[in-house]
This record gives sequence, structure tokens and C-alpha cells, in this order.
Amino acid sequence: MYNFGFDARNYFPIYRNFIWALRASGDFSWGNHKVVYYLGGTDGWLFPKANNTPQPAQDNSYAFQSLAVNLRGFNQNVANGNNNMIINSELRLPVFTTLFNKPINNAFLRNFQVIQFFDLGSAWNGNYGGLSRPTQTIGGPNDPNNPGPLAVLLKAGGIGPFAGGYGFGARSTLLGYFLRFDAGWQMNTFFGGKPVMNVSMGVGF
Repeated sequence: MYNFGFDARNYFPIYRNFIWALRASGDFSWGNHKVVYYLGGTDGWLFPKANNTPQPAQDNSYAFQSLAVNLRGFNQNVANGNNNMIINSELRLPVFTTLFNKPINNAFLRNFQVIQFFDLGSAWNGNYGGLSRPTQTIGGPNDPNNPGPLAVLLKAGGIGPFAGGYGFGARSTLLGYFLRFDAGWQMNTFFGGKPVMNVSMGVGF
């Protein structure tokens, strides 16, 4: 098994503790025992939801599996494959430490922040040149939300070859744990439809 990955991040100050955080990551697996990456959702998602389709390609010798995150606005497995790329953008505003000059002893208030995010990502099977916009299957016998004899294949909302999501979130420390809440929409309508809610634990991007 051979694996190559990268994770690059940068943080731009805007005003006091208010920052713009950027991240670009990717993973590429090849050889006789590949890793299959399932795209969608968040790192440390407490109540994850996953799509039953698409299934991993049968012509690949997958021996391991992992998640490709964060891609908010989508359930896990909006796409899968032995390659993935993800771009994240977050405007992070720690509300109380930015607006007030005095020390804050309460951990919840001190760490409380609101964010606005954009996520782009894709996962694909085969060679590196196979990067393309993921598709979603709606309906059919394998869809628990819309079961039926017919399935409709739709291109996921996004930009270019990437699926995309956007939305808002909040972060803070509760009972010693860092919790994250996000509400994300796909980039195919302007706040149209029901958002995907993520409650996650951890300080991942």
C-alpha cells in the first residue's frame, strides 16, 4: 500500500481575535491494498448520517477505509474513492474575547465563537486525473429516505469539479469538551431546503 497526503493551513487576522482560516488537504492511495475515502460530514460527528450509495468501486482492492472531511451540507459518502481533495474556508469570530477587553473566567464564554464557512471537496476512484463533481442518487431500492423502483442521478451542488457547502456554526467548551455545531446547505440554491446539521466533538478544522 502506498499513501500520500497533505494538509496546509493559514490564518489571516482581521480584527483582534477575529480571523479568516483556510485549509487545503488531499489524500491519494494506490497499490494492492488501497484506502477508500468517504467524502462528507465533519470530523468527530456525534450523530453521523451516511448515504448507502454510491458503493466503492468493485475493481479496486480496498483494504482500509477513512473519512474525507470537512464537507458540510452533505451526509457522509456523497462520493468515495481512493483519492480526495478538500478546501475549507472559515470566518471565526470569538465573540466575547473580541468585543471585551477584560479577562473572561467562564470557559464557555471565553471560547464561544461564531463562524461562517465554505467547503469544497471531491473524492474519486482511479487516477489523479479523474477529479470530477460527485453525483448523488435519489430514490431506488437502496435509498431509505426515498425508496422506490426508480433512481435519479443528480450532480451535487458545488463549483467546478468540487461538491460545495456553505453555512454557519458555533463553537465553545462545555463540561470540558470542545463542541461544534454547524448548519450547512449545498451550493445549488440560496439557503434552499433543509440544512444538514452537524454536532461534532473536537478541535478539528
